[in-house]
Amino acid sequence: MKILDVGCGGGLLTEPSGSLFITTINKTQLSYALGIVFSEQIAGIVPKGTHTWEKFVSPETLESILESNGLSVQTVVGMLYNPFSGYWHWSENTSLNYAAHAVKSGVQMSAEFAFKGETEELQANACTNPAVHEELKK
Repeated sequence: MKILDVGCGGGLLTEPSGSLFITTINKTQLSYALGIVFSEQIAGIVPKGTHTWEKFVSPETLESILESNGLSVQTVVGMLYNPFSGYWHWSENTSLNYAAHAVKSGVQMSAEFAFKGETEELQANACTNPAVHEELKK
């Protein structure tokens, strides 16, 4: 996973105390069954191929990635989707989806961090800074 500083206004990850918010899917058997088998193949809630099991990440792994890159995890909370109401709800259960909030420590680090050589990139579609878009193309 590659974490890039794609903030447009002040260097989100390069500024001490900058916040990073992430929502993702936990890597559990339950998330595989519901996120891929049920939601893609049975119920058709999302198109087939939307989720990739190999890209799911546990809260513990995400916390390790963030901490090794100079961020301190403040909060991890579960998220549950109700397909009947169409609403998301916060939960203590992180076995399916979860959100994490991390804060940049006071130690200055590069704006680009790599973890285990993976090359996933975060997209900055809302940003108009051409330099950011050029960095994302690498």
